[in-house]
Amino acid sequence: MDNHITYRFSDRQTADRFLNRLKAGAVSGVQVRRQHGGLCVLARYPLPLDATFDTTCQQLDDLAAGFGGHEDS
Repeated sequence: MDNHITYRFSDRQTADRFLNRLKAGAVSGVQVRRQHGGLCVLARYPLPLDATFDTTCQQLDDLAAGFGGHEDS
């Protein structure tokens, strides 16, 4: 099962920086793509099957916040 989170940014350049950091492996196991005209980035990653604690969501939130982004509902 995968978790999907969309992050919104104020401009395309900032969204691209976030996307490029994730593509470079800043957070392991995350796949990304642009959405909504390039202002949003969809992050997708697998949830652990053995119910272990997973910090991926927090890592993504922290990285997005560093670029001025936030979760989009």
